[in-house]
Amino acid sequence: MVMDIVGFYLPPDSGERVSFKITLLLGYSVFLIIVSDTLPATAIGTPLIGIYFVVCMALLVISLTETILIVRLVHKQDLQPHVPDWVKLWVLERATVLLCIQDRKAFRPTCTQSADISRDMENNDSTGEKSPIRFPESMAHILQEIAAIRQFLEKRDEFRDIACEWLQVGYVLDVLLFRAYLVAVLAYSITLGILWSIWQDA
Repeated sequence: MVMDIVGFYLPPDSGERVSFKITLLLGYSVFLIIVSDTLPATAIGTPLIGIYFVVCMALLVISLTETILIVRLVHKQDLQPHVPDWVKLWVLERATVLLCIQDRKAFRPTCTQSADISRDMENNDSTGEKSPIRFPESMAHILQEIAAIRQFLEKRDEFRDIACEWLQVGYVLDVLLFRAYLVAVLAYSITLGILWSIWQDA
């Protein structure tokens, strides 16, 4: 369980966390197969150690599911162009305040820098269009190629901004689910300790 919690510190936009948690789940499954024959048989039902192993397996599966959802959300810009406004309101504004995330705007300068450059280019072009000048045919062809390159760069910058927005949403949700997972693990550990003490007294 400790290794599973440490796995949350891997970046969610990489596939390393998914492979790491799948490896943990497979290793834990092999461990359960080896230990299943050594569990003590009791007349009252499933022993407490068996319940512990089953709940740990369930927590590992929940953690893997959460990781898959976050990775899927980070790469969602390929299917859904823009982050919905309600997601920005609840995740990027209110959830960041609730989770005390101070650097929630850290990605925005890098995302908007290219957009500012594109706006400067448009302003320069608009100022240059005020004086009508006739160009030769070869020069007009070059200007068309430059305009096509500019449109391509603007489209790429737009996709980059969308990817940065989804990445911010993924990071905030990852922090939220990580803290909820920590609370669940702590509650389970406290409950298990109480049950163990009651079983020892009985």
